[in-house]
Amino acid sequence: MTQPQLFASFLLDRSVGLEIALKAESVAEATPVTGRIQRLPASLDFVEGIMHLREEVIPLINLKKRLGLVQQEYDETAKVAVVKLFHRRYGLLFDDIQEVFAVEAADINKVDSALQTEDKVISSLITLEKGKRTVELLDLNNLFPGNAIELEKIGEALLNDNKETRVTRYSRYVVFAFAEQLYGVPVEYTQEITFFDAVNQMYRGGVEEPDPPFSSSIEDLFKHGDIDGSLTLRGRTIPVLNARRLLAGPGVAGDEYLGENTRILVVSDNTFAVGLIVEEVKAIESIPEDDILPLGGGGNDFISGIYQKKDGLNILLLNMDNLVQSHSTELKALARLSSGSEVVKDKGKEAISSAHHLITENCYLVFWIGKHMAVQLKDVQEIIEKTGVLGLPGASAFKSGVINLRGLVVPVINLREFYGYAGGQQNTGERKLIICRSEATTVALEVDGIVTIYKQEQYQTTTSIKKDLAKRRDTLDRLIVYEQEDKRSEHVLVVNIHNLIRNHLGVDIA
Repeated sequence: MTQPQLFASFLLDRSVGLEIALKAESVAEATPVTGRIQRLPASLDFVEGIMHLREEVIPLINLKKRLGLVQQEYDETAKVAVVKLFHRRYGLLFDDIQEVFAVEAADINKVDSALQTEDKVISSLITLEKGKRTVELLDLNNLFPGNAIELEKIGEALLNDNKETRVTRYSRYVVFAFAEQLYGVPVEYTQEITFFDAVNQMYRGGVEEPDPPFSSSIEDLFKHGDIDGSLTLRGRTIPVLNARRLLAGPGVAGDEYLGENTRILVVSDNTFAVGLIVEEVKAIESIPEDDILPLGGGGNDFISGIYQKKDGLNILLLNMDNLVQSHSTELKALARLSSGSEVVKDKGKEAISSAHHLITENCYLVFWIGKHMAVQLKDVQEIIEKTGVLGLPGASAFKSGVINLRGLVVPVINLREFYGYAGGQQNTGERKLIICRSEATTVALEVDGIVTIYKQEQYQTTTSIKKDLAKRRDTLDRLIVYEQEDKRSEHVLVVNIHNLIRNHLGVDIA
């Protein structure tokens, strides 16, 4: 049985209800017109001009002129579908964006060649809603009649000239909030996230000595102004710092920011680990390295750059080597005393700790869908808000739809529906999408909320499972013991992303 094909539809002419479809994989993004359209003298009559999109020059095509419509103008609400063609990106002008839909091959019918001119820019007709709706399929390869070979050569030349600069590289950060500001810690420095009440003891008094002498006593170290508490994780004592010690957040005094969302973010370099008390852990973000802005005015040793999100919020990206190094004397002393051994000073191979990296076999992202479940953190690409999900007609109950993730069409799976927990109360305002990847396939898991990142050295093979989960057994082949905030232990099932994609989405992966 052939898989349904995905298409993105756009309203070309609002006055007559004319819809045009493009293959979904060919649409990189859809956006309003940004800035002024600059005209190109002596160009093809249907080339409207060029538009600047994030420092990239995009040629704009007036499809109304290209298809010979009577009404050929667009108003200020026009939208642009950015497509990749001939190794570069072009923008197609439309009156509006419609939807993404899936259809079977039987619903796609070729247009008789006798009814078309030689360019054949409309290749097929797609019938929807039992024949009540027809959408015309645009063949991008025939968009520029007679110029395709020349444009292909130009595109190849541009590709070769800019091969290195065209590759977008992403860095992953754990994003947390503190003092009305967002900060990002590189994911390779993050060991674990745990609850605030896991801290064994806190020093809340003032600092009597401005420069206290070195002491082998842990109690004396706690009275130093830079050490605020300790945390025991699986037998290992970790020093804890109040985030204001390192970040000096404006308008924050004492512990007034502590609340139900307060977490301990355990970060680690190659020699020791330290816990940071933060207001709230927000997300895991994949950030394009080219979009990271350097600090002006001489910079800051503790900040590696700034990333501005689409909603306008800025994330300060922390330079953890420099930030933690400023407190290294006290932290290394406490780490040495708690472990009973000398800390290796060389940051080479001998200094690498097994607890250094977040993306390991033993780290999990715990979430809520009416009960706690988890997914291995090594499979998680990022966590985003549940926005921009496009519904698919005729999709199964657990398939919420698709999203456009930076030009990639990603299916969305509602895990409540998938595992049969749909009857419970859902907090729709905090729902998240966990972006996971297995081999070459990406999927978005829709969940009620993110609970924490959790490290568990041991896991158990799932031997028994409830009857109503039996048909999903292949996706629940392990479980971990999760210690909750109130110290209760719970067995949490772990979702096998590989089997979910391969066995339940109809996608073949290696």
